[in-house]
Amino acid sequence: MSSEETGSNMNGPKSNKKTIAVVAVAFTLVGLLIAFVTTIAVKETSAVNFCSSCHSMQPMANAYLNSVHGGYGKTGFVARCVDCHLPHKSTLGYLVQKVKTGMHDVIAEITMDTYRIDWEEKREERREFLYDSSCLHCHENLLNATKPNKKAYLAHKAYFSGKLKVEVEHKKVPAMCVDCHKYVGHYELGKELKKIGTVYDEAFYNYKREKPNYAAAEVEPETEHEEAASEKAETETAEHHE
Repeated sequence: MSSEETGSNMNGPKSNKKTIAVVAVAFTLVGLLIAFVTTIAVKETSAVNFCSSCHSMQPMANAYLNSVHGGYGKTGFVARCVDCHLPHKSTLGYLVQKVKTGMHDVIAEITMDTYRIDWEEKREERREFLYDSSCLHCHENLLNATKPNKKAYLAHKAYFSGKLKVEVEHKKVPAMCVDCHKYVGHYELGKELKKIGTVYDEAFYNYKREKPNYAAAEVEPETEHEEAASEKAETETAEHHE
């Protein structure tokens, strides 16, 4: 065997090991980059600032910010939108549902007239977009925490035992958290929803909206400002006459 052949055979295994090492490092770096980007994307699309960027979600965002779960009041704390509106049984299930929900919402915003959606009726479908695993993800010590309140303790004890039932579509099924806590997370959402459509103009709808339908929220502050200015003017006039 010649020296050239011997050198070639010796370099072969070393070259293969080097290639494998380079490929392994490259895949590791790509994997870390994907994980980093995914983590940032999940975080940035999880809270009220992102969710309320769709105009149809503005009433829900306002009601949320006025609720305990939105951080309002001395006992308030901040639960993100995904803390309630995505399942928490598994990481995979969480991510899959997040993608499905996100795609559905984007398509709805683009293809539907969201101002014509009956949001009050949608509220009655809360079982479809709220999850017990979400509630228990934070309220994990719920049963013990309610012991001082006998009524609350017995209700939650029946829930955890599976004995608490509700009627859904003429069938008795195990109760969910939102069957009792119907409007949790969005304080007086009904009042916020009533502001939708108050400046709706059918004639201009198809091609022009000078103001969004939610502009009704701007009316009260403007009126209060005008009243304050009027009172100030009256006071100044009275002082001038004196």
